[in-house]
Amino acid sequence: MVSTFIHTVLSAHNISRIDQWISDSTDAISPTLQQQRWHPIMSETSHSLPDEPNSIFTTDQFRPTSPSYFHLIPTCIDLFMQHIYPIMPLVHMPTLRASITRPQEMYEKNLLYSLCALTSTHMSGKSILAPGPPSWEAAGRFFLDECISVRQSYDFVEDKTLYAVISSYFVSTAFFELNQNKKSWYYLREALTMGQDLGFHDESTYAGLAPAEALCRRRTFWILYVTERSFAILRHKPLTLQKTPAFPTTLHEYEAPEIHSGFMHLVNSYHLLDSSFVDSWNESASIPASTATYTTLQQELSRPHPTSLSLTSIQKADILVTQQWLRLIVWQSSMRQGLLSSTAEDESMTFRYPLKIAHSLLDVISSLPTSSIEVHGMGIFEKIFEIGNTMLDVMQACGTSIPSESYGVVQDPFEIFVKTLSQTPNSQRQYANLLLAKAAEKPEIHRFSMPLSNLIPLQDGSYGSGADEAVEGEYRGRDCGG
Repeated sequence: MVSTFIHTVLSAHNISRIDQWISDSTDAISPTLQQQRWHPIMSETSHSLPDEPNSIFTTDQFRPTSPSYFHLIPTCIDLFMQHIYPIMPLVHMPTLRASITRPQEMYEKNLLYSLCALTSTHMSGKSILAPGPPSWEAAGRFFLDECISVRQSYDFVEDKTLYAVISSYFVSTAFFELNQNKKSWYYLREALTMGQDLGFHDESTYAGLAPAEALCRRRTFWILYVTERSFAILRHKPLTLQKTPAFPTTLHEYEAPEIHSGFMHLVNSYHLLDSSFVDSWNESASIPASTATYTTLQQELSRPHPTSLSLTSIQKADILVTQQWLRLIVWQSSMRQGLLSSTAEDESMTFRYPLKIAHSLLDVISSLPTSSIEVHGMGIFEKIFEIGNTMLDVMQACGTSIPSESYGVVQDPFEIFVKTLSQTPNSQRQYANLLLAKAAEKPEIHRFSMPLSNLIPLQDGSYGSGADEAVEGEYRGRDCGG
């Protein structure tokens, strides 16, 4: 996102059996030896993606037989404000709206087209009712190509405006939605570099700025901070943002209070994972983290958000799904450090903890409207997939006899995860089908074995032709303790 952005292909080894990880548990093996044996355990989904085009544009040919979509600009701005701005409040919207009523400078077109590309790619395949083209993806590709073309028509490298940084971030996110991950990473690094060049990380650079400009710059820095940490975890990339300015504390005059509170809740979640944690995750830390460090992180990430806090459903989806995903990341890092035990007093340090995370995610998804999840795009689906994927591994090794009263739910997380991941064509193809295939390959999980062709979404949002039967039955298996 941001998550949303935050992005589709996870590059690392997929360890298909958790019993390989725990065959000689922490009670019998030294942490040093375990650290040598374990590999990154984020999922490998890249085999399911098509080759990326060699062109600098979205395809190997610039706008092949594409109609113009410039007429969609006002619609894109409205949709951005309604669905995306609550989680990416980077642009001063009155200034942007005023710019389209007059001839624009090149740097303004650069931002406008990137915003339209971001909005269009996020609308693609969604159930959100909005006037638009037959294909939002085609519109997204059009605006991406126009943005790249505009950049070639002036000296973009010397563009020292906030708009240049935001546009690179929007372009990165749009390419991520199109599964063009090399370009997504390239433009994210471009945004990071340009932001550093403008001193976004240096508090002194904010002195003397107009309040609206300063707020947009602060928010842009922190969205880049969040996104870079997501990439560092998902794709084992190094961190570049070390020095940070103060958090934003104000609102634009047109904003509701939840814009600021929601944004800061997301930032604070990632801020818990400092550079030392990321170094440990990427196996570049000189000193491994302690059990106390991990249990403290889990306690912080498990804190419920204040019920009095006013947030939109879109913000809740971003914050709460990210919260569960970060709990999983911390657990995975604990395991890779050899700190888990079947007899640990703290539940977060046991092998079965992902099952609790899965049930927490189930509560989150069940409490939110479908549109509030799907509008975030592939980034949020990726996080849901990772939790479901790890849940299957733990179920295979530890058994699936989970008393519903343990977590206060009676629904089946796997069923809900598959349905959620089937909300858009891209997410179904890349995540739901992969999760179903993995379950079908595991004989220990009989209840989930079913042909992929049987997952047929119906108009009412339910699933027919065998999907319901595939998720019936009782959990079977053995217990890992904890």
